[in-house]
This record gives sequence, C-alpha cells and structure tokens, in this order.
Amino acid sequence: MSHSPSPVLLERLHGNAIIDDAQHSTLAACTPTPWWLALLLGIAAWIAALMIMSSFFGPLMMFDNGPVTRGIGGMVLLAASAFLFHGRKAFTDQMALAFSLAGQGLVLSSVADRFFELLEGSDDVALAALALSAVMAAIPATVLHRSVCVLIALSSLGYLIGAGSGLAVFGVSLAATATALWLGRSAWAAYPRAPLLKAAAHATTLAALCLAPYGNSPSAIGVVGELLLGSQTSLVLPIYRIGSALVLLCTVAWLCRRAGSLRLTALAAAMLFAVAAHPAPGLIVGTTLLLASFHACHRPWIVMSLVFSGLYLGEFYYSLQSTLLVKSLALTASGALLLALRVALRAQTRKTA
Repeated sequence: MSHSPSPVLLERLHGNAIIDDAQHSTLAACTPTPWWLALLLGIAAWIAALMIMSSFFGPLMMFDNGPVTRGIGGMVLLAASAFLFHGRKAFTDQMALAFSLAGQGLVLSSVADRFFELLEGSDDVALAALALSAVMAAIPATVLHRSVCVLIALSSLGYLIGAGSGLAVFGVSLAATATALWLGRSAWAAYPRAPLLKAAAHATTLAALCLAPYGNSPSAIGVVGELLLGSQTSLVLPIYRIGSALVLLCTVAWLCRRAGSLRLTALAAAMLFAVAAHPAPGLIVGTTLLLASFHACHRPWIVMSLVFSGLYLGEFYYSLQSTLLVKSLALTASGALLLALRVALRAQTRKTA
C-alpha cells in the first residue's frame, strides 16, 4: 500500500521549493488505496490465510498434535509472515499479520507443553510471549503488525508483574512513555527506526488508557486497612494519583516551556485539575494523552483519548466509591476549572497577538 501527502500539502511543498518537479510528479502519481478497498482486501486476506492454514496444518495436527509439531508449524508461519511483509501490499500485509499471530500462538502452545493446563505454566508462557513478540516487532513490517506485537509484549510484561503496586507503577510508566513519544514525534519522525517508535507509541497509548482504571480503589478506608496489613495492593491508589498528576504537570510544563508568563498559569491550572480529578486517575491520564496527541497532530488518538475520558467520567460517576455529593463537587470543580482556563488562555492569546 502506497502513502502520499494530501494534494494541498503536496502543492505547498512544491510551491515552497521543498520538492522539485520530478518529486512532485512521483508523489502525485502515488494514489493511496481507498479505505473501502483496503477493508475488502484485508477481509479477503484473512479468509485466504485461514484457508491456507487449515488446509496444511489441520491434517498435520490430526496426526500429531505434540509440542514439537506445533512449534515447527509456528516457526514456519512466522517465516512465511516475514517473507510476505517484504511485498508491502495491502493483501499480503494482512495475510502476513494473520500468519504472524497464528504462528506466535502455535509456538506459545508448544512452550506450554500441556495445552489444556496453561494456567500451571502461565509465567513461562507470558515470558515466551514477551520474547517472541519483541522479536517479531523488530522485523521489517507494517506499523499495524508492530503495534500488535508491542501490545502483546506489554500485556505479557504486565501479567508477569502481577496485580499490586508494581502494576500501578507500570501503568504510570506506560502513560509517561506514551506521552514522551508523542511529544517528541517531530524529533524521531526522521529516524530510521521511526516505524518501530510509532508502533511503540500506538501500543503504549492504548495500554495506558486501558490500564488507567486500575488506579481506582474501593475506598480510602480500604487503602488504609491494606496499608496496615502490609498488602501489596495498598499503594495502588496513591501511586496512580500522584504518578498521573506528575506526568500531567511535566507535560504541561514542556508544552508551555516557551510561553513566558502563561507557563505559571497553565501549571497552576494543571495542578488544580489534578487535585479536582484525583478520585479518577484515568481522567488525568486521558487528559495528558489528549494534550500529547494534540501536540503530535494525531487525530485518531485525539478522538480515542476523548472517548476514554468520557468512559472514565461515566465509570467514576456511577461507581460506589464516593457519595454523590463528593462526585458532583469533583466534576463541578473540574469543569469550572477548565472553563476558567479556556477564558484565561483566550485572553492571553489576544494580548500576545
């Protein structure tokens, strides 16, 4: 699948002498595949991949379903996936993705050895999935394939960490990593490893948004009780609240590093927002990733950050962690603060203009 700039951007590049006539003609000739055609090609590729795998590996598994057979079959599929990715066509890319996921599943099932008793060796399976997905993410492939592999690796790492304070630190680290990647997009976009970094940005953003609700706690009394009992989950809520607030403050400070007097106002507003929204750390994480993706001009993640933030608001409002009065005050304070910040920013931008 070929990708080309939009006609308006292409004309601007040519008008500003950034590209010459030959480059302009070459880029103009590269017509991107329509989304509906790419969707049909993807569906056809997955159907073809399933038919090929069932035709070859179905009879083989009927004769021998041992771990060695599954492992060899998985490696064959992974090799076929790496070969198909060299074509870089819409059909072969989707088929290669199907082969890769199926191959990783077969290899992991062979590592487990006992297919119907995966829970007994779940740590070994998670460690193998982490290593295998990291290797597959490093091969030349599409951003979608690399994003899926990085997401599998992050999920495996989270499972190995386990529930508790460690997973809370991992969630905050994901939010910080995703934010840093989007804020530095202009710096790494020209690197040779930019596709891998882009895939890592996609995967860490989705993982951070999905893991953010883990920072909610049943009650403050439960946190104190767990802390006195020495439970490993006792610090989940403080870690998520403080960690997400620090990530938000660092993001606002970096975005306003050249804003002069507006920087202190933005930092104070971010601090007040973090205090008002502290019962719902997911909302703070969603707001931080919204700012980072907006700075990176990535429209899909701007929309997804808003969607996840709306889900966090609904989850917080209908939860039984706090009284309705406390939740109403928190939401009212957050909304009033954002409106006041909007008025202040518009007034400040009018003065500077």
